[in-house]
This record gives sequence, structure tokens and C-alpha cells, in this order.
Amino acid sequence: MKVLVTGGAGYIGAAVTDAILKRGVPFTVYDNLLYESHYFKEVDFIYGDIRDTEILKKLLPHYTHVVWLAAIVGDAACQIRPALTVAINQEPVKWLAENYDGRVLFASTCSVYGQQDAEVTEESPLNPLSLYAQTKVQAESYLHRENALIFRLGTVFGVSDAYSRLRMDLAVNYMTANAHTKGTLTVFGGEQWRPFIHVKDIGEIMVYNLDRPVRGIYNLATINQQIKDLARTVREVTGCKIEYTEQKFQDARNYRVSTAKALRDNVFNPNTARTVQDGVREISALVRQGRIKYTENDIYFNERQIATLVRNGHLI
Repeated sequence: MKVLVTGGAGYIGAAVTDAILKRGVPFTVYDNLLYESHYFKEVDFIYGDIRDTEILKKLLPHYTHVVWLAAIVGDAACQIRPALTVAINQEPVKWLAENYDGRVLFASTCSVYGQQDAEVTEESPLNPLSLYAQTKVQAESYLHRENALIFRLGTVFGVSDAYSRLRMDLAVNYMTANAHTKGTLTVFGGEQWRPFIHVKDIGEIMVYNLDRPVRGIYNLATINQQIKDLARTVREVTGCKIEYTEQKFQDARNYRVSTAKALRDNVFNPNTARTVQDGVREISALVRQGRIKYTENDIYFNERQIATLVRNGHLI
């Protein structure tokens, strides 16, 4: 077994590569450092773009498994240049499906469910409300084959490793940082549901299932929680105040996901999963100790980072 991890220098990639290192499987990170200015992790690394199919055509025969994480991630980031989003999130996956016969693990998103009142399973109708979710739905459709394992990820949180950049555009991380820097959380409505999962749990689950006899689509989350309850969890850890407003939040997504299929097939162990409280404590400690100097720095936000790269002509 030898693994190629596209997007391995990113937020989720950091957790995946740590888990592969722990398992002792040979692997290579393939990444164009879209969100990073450097990569210091001492692992096998190839600088490259997933749109460069000539490089991939030469590389792929040397790998038995591909963990495909590379993408423009997030609703707002994907809207900056829609054609670019399709060219990165969708078209390379189509090419991969047509040109690679090995095992593929693909990172999709629970955002494909969009607005749903009832708890959703992998068989529920999809309702992608954003270009990001739409490209993931299309990418999934290319990978319906024997060797593909698709994970629809809940909203990620926590610290991945000591090398990759932290994301502050994720609900748990953002709310925790705001609790410290502003002292008050403003909750818009708060009735909306989200599934959550720690980034390190994602890494461990992906690596655990590299060579297990599971395929197809699985929801991955360790808890479904309403935003108002997430705010209370943040308050318990940080001591912040909460202000509630009836003003609607711009994000219309509302969904709870069932992980019964994943539990049935032993895809992950819920008893070892990290809690939302764990993630809040991690981010809280970094802010309190001054290890994050400015939590609103553009580098922590995918939308701002992509906008800067596009504006400066560094991403075309």
C-alpha cells in the first residue's frame, strides 16, 4: 500500500497525514499550497496542481490509494470565481475516475443536503444550496464505482496539527475566538442544526478505512447540534455572554445527519470521538496563551484567502 494525498498540506490534510504517519504507511503529499505560504512537515512532498493531469498521469501508477482532499472549500470561497471552482472541485475528479483504477477516498460534505427538516441519511434527497455543494454532488457522481469511499463530512472543528494553518471560518472555531476577543456571542436565531466532527477524527477515520472492505457514501459526524446549543457550550468553556437576535442568518442550511450506516459498518468508533467541548478548549487555549495574535487575520479564512489570490493573479 502506498498513498497519494492531494491537498495533504491543508487543514484536513494535516490530520490525515498525521494519522498515516502513525499507521506507518508510505505516502506522498501532493499540494499547490493554495492556503499555505510554506510546508515544513517532514514527509514526502510534491508541489503540484490537481488540474495538471500530465503530472498526475505519471504519478498515479505508483500509488495504490488516493485520498482526494484538494478543493476550494466553503460556500463563500467558491462563489468568488465560479468557473475556477468547477475547474478545481469537479473536473479533476472526473478525470481521476476515468484514469485511475486504485482505491479512492474522497472528502465530500454534508452541505449537499442543504435545507432539511428531518434527519437525513445517505439515501435522502440532495438539496445543494451553494456552488460548493453542487460541485461536491457532481464529483460524487463520478466516483460511484467499486473502489471509491466517499465521506460526507459534517462541519469540522478543532486544531489539526502543528504545521497547517488554523481555520477560523468554521462555526466552533470562529465562535470560540469571538467569545475571547469580543466577550459576547451574537446568535442569529440559533434554531438551525449542523452536524459536527473534529478534524483529527476525520483524519483517523479516513486512514482506518484505507483498506477496509467498505465503499460508497457515508455521513461522518459525531454530534448534531443547534447553533444556540453550540453557543452555550462555548459560554461554558469561555465564560462569554450570549446575545440572541431574531434576525435571520444569511446561511439557509439546516440539517441533521444520521450516521447509522457508518456505525453499522464499523467505519468509526463513537466512543473515541472528540467532543465539541474538546475543540472549544483547544481554540480557547491558543487564544488565551497568545499563540494566535490576531484571530481575524485573512489567512484563517478561505474566502478572504481565495479573494486575495484571485485579485493578485496568483490563482487562475
